Amino acid sequence: MIYPSEADILPFLKSLTLGLKPYAHANQVQLSFSSGIKKLVVHYQPFLLSQSFIQLICHIINLLPPKSKIRVRLLYGTANQHQNLQVEIENTALTLIPLNGVCENTIYSFSAASLSNGTIYRLAIPLQRKDPTPNQLLPVNISAGSLPQFYVEIQKRLRSHFTQAEKLMATLSQDRPQEAAFMQKINAVIKANLENENFDTTALCKAMSKSRTQLFRRLKSLIRQAPANYIKMMRLQKAKELLETTDCTISEIAFKTGFQTVSHFTKSFKKQYGILPSGFRRTSITATNE
Repeated sequence: MIYPSEADILPFLKSLTLGLKPYAHANQVQLSFSSGIKKLVVHYQPFLLSQSFIQLICHIINLLPPKSKIRVRLLYGTANQHQNLQVEIENTALTLIPLNGVCENTIYSFSAASLSNGTIYRLAIPLQRKDPTPNQLLPVNISAGSLPQFYVEIQKRLRSHFTQAEKLMATLSQDRPQEAAFMQKINAVIKANLENENFDTTALCKAMSKSRTQLFRRLKSLIRQAPANYIKMMRLQKAKELLETTDCTISEIAFKTGFQTVSHFTKSFKKQYGILPSGFRRTSITATNE
């Protein structure tokens, strides 16, 4: 059973936000936390609140283009003439309200409002203690599969923190210039062959004058990815860029980035970014028109 707690909620929410910063940074999104309240003891359910809070922010991160911002703020609010703690999660760049699933299936209920260039989600937590009902204590089945699968997804996406080409190059250029030169050549070779659907690990080994074992070990030590996965990631990054900056159709983008079929491209894009290519394009168009 999930038991409620009466404790200071501020360090709890701040630590959750700070814990997601590497994940946001890996997706080139700036995540910040601020609070004009120094201490506030309220009655809440830490486990369930963390589920909803993390799930919502991760969904937003997955949907935002690079250089977007997410701001988490805590402030006092009022509802039904009663004061409450208001948790605000605001994003820039895209209005996400039209999309399904952003805050779907979260335990705590967030309200949403559109901004001129973004979205703001709000959660009101009463300051007065309320005895929880059985439904509040167990709103979903948290045994078995759903929660573990959710955290598997977070862990998978957190690993992308170590595979972002721009971040890797910046770090290597400063600390390990020889490895930076090696990765620059790797990236250049892959980019030159993005449209070639037959370009694979064997072709990359030949271009780099390395055996499969040598290339695998070196890339694994640098980016924690096998060559085939890195090639696919570079293809998907280019596809994302084309969706944001061109009017090419989904089919054209799939073939421009070396995918043999549109279905394979769509499946791979959804797995990497958490949204279908068509859905990603709609959000980009909405943001441009607002």
